[in-house]
Amino acid sequence: MDCDICGQKGDLDHPLHCITCARAAVETPRIELAKALIDRDAVGKHVQAVVEGLEDIASQHVSLNDSRGGLLIDRYECTKSIDLQRSKTETVEINERIQHVTEQAALLRKRMEATKKQLEEKRIANAQRKSDLSSATYGIDSRRANELDKVRQWVNKTDQRSDYTHQQTVETRSYLCNTAATLAGLKVTRRRSKDGAIKEVYNIGPGSRLRIPDLRNLHEAQPDNISASLGAVANLLVRVSAYLGIRLPAEITLPHVDYPLATIFQPASSYQGKRVPFPGSTPSHSSSNSPETSRTLESRAQLPKPRTLFVDRPVPHLQVEDPREYSLFIEGVALLAYNIAWLSRTQGRRDDFNTWEDVSPMGYNLWRLLIHQETRKPQAFENHTTSSTAKTLTKASVRFGEISHATSHSFMQAGSNAQYIAGWKLSPTKITDELKAYLIAEQQAQEWDVVSQKEWEDMENIIAEDPVVVGEKRKEATKVDDSRNIFTTTAGDSRGTEQIGSGNESARGDGKKKGTSGWTKVKSRSTDAVKEMIPE
Repeated sequence: MDCDICGQKGDLDHPLHCITCARAAVETPRIELAKALIDRDAVGKHVQAVVEGLEDIASQHVSLNDSRGGLLIDRYECTKSIDLQRSKTETVEINERIQHVTEQAALLRKRMEATKKQLEEKRIANAQRKSDLSSATYGIDSRRANELDKVRQWVNKTDQRSDYTHQQTVETRSYLCNTAATLAGLKVTRRRSKDGAIKEVYNIGPGSRLRIPDLRNLHEAQPDNISASLGAVANLLVRVSAYLGIRLPAEITLPHVDYPLATIFQPASSYQGKRVPFPGSTPSHSSSNSPETSRTLESRAQLPKPRTLFVDRPVPHLQVEDPREYSLFIEGVALLAYNIAWLSRTQGRRDDFNTWEDVSPMGYNLWRLLIHQETRKPQAFENHTTSSTAKTLTKASVRFGEISHATSHSFMQAGSNAQYIAGWKLSPTKITDELKAYLIAEQQAQEWDVVSQKEWEDMENIIAEDPVVVGEKRKEATKVDDSRNIFTTTAGDSRGTEQIGSGNESARGDGKKKGTSGWTKVKSRSTDAVKEMIPE
């Protein structure tokens, strides 16, 4: 039927175009919904009445068709139908439970079978393990002793091979160090002085021409000889420490590119891996104010300061003209001597360096360490059944080249070896302070010397034989009166006249005879003639 307003069919199968069509389409579902709600209320009331049992089932009926008049169902029949449905439902539930129980019983039977099989397998495995255990424990004490003996024999063989290899290494180190010292020209020369005493002089360098200075005689050595000999000693010391596999406490920097001479660092500043410029090559200030230059100067200011092993003038002049460089040089030679003494201690001479005077003769200490090699004596190794730790602790002394930083056998930082070289009270600072005090005292007393009677007679004989006279010709060639104790040099220099003797004895009236000894005023001891007349 078409709509009177829009002229279209107004049902749910066609699109709705107006309000009238929409209302007409919604009307039918509304009516059906109302019928369903009415039927549900009637059935609900009937069910409630049956459940609660409010009325007699045989005498009453419930109407199921409320507004339309519908069918009247007998209450008894409805109750019977409900009981039947209830019975069917219970039957279905019971069947489902029976089926579930049956399935669970079958699953349990399967699990029991699997468990029985697993128990049987474990029983068999346990029996096998018991059999293996009984076989393994049969005669276990004797077999354990045999295996322990095999292990001990293997350990002893390993220790023997290790000890033999280490012994060969020690011999090789001794040979290399001795050869290096010989090739470096380390040599001792014995000289007889005028007083008959024999003096040993230690030289190094090509042809053994460089005299290794004693720290106590630095003021008397020539600067070129000092620089060359200290450089040769530093080179030899670095090479020997490399052969021995030992790191010296004070790092030595040998000459290389843009580093013409050797230097040495304090132990606290050693082995930092920093590239330090040669002393004197770094400018103290910069005219540039750029950030890059500032960073460069800051990084250089943090670098360790090397101590010099060279001088460009006599040591007394350096002390007066440049005290700072003099202090660095004294620290450098003290550190070098400390390195030699420390290396000697690690090679067996543990009790030979107790004072700074023992450290001062560097040439003597190097010669004893490398050429003479007093501690290079064969030692019998202990019984190899003892452990290596006990073997190290029971050793009475250390041979030359035995302990080092480069091998695990007889490692220097091991507890026993570190304890062996520990306990040294002498330090670089103490050596430096004692050496400075000694040199200052020597310099203060340099102008005065005590001349013995024999030395005084020797000087007078030399003057009488060939005196140097300015002016009037010498009258007597062999006789010199008591007042003649002044000679004048005509070398043309500005040093003036040197006076040797005890003065004009007749003028003083002290009654001293010719040849008596006494204090002598020496203005300059750099004259070769005076050095020859006054032996060391």
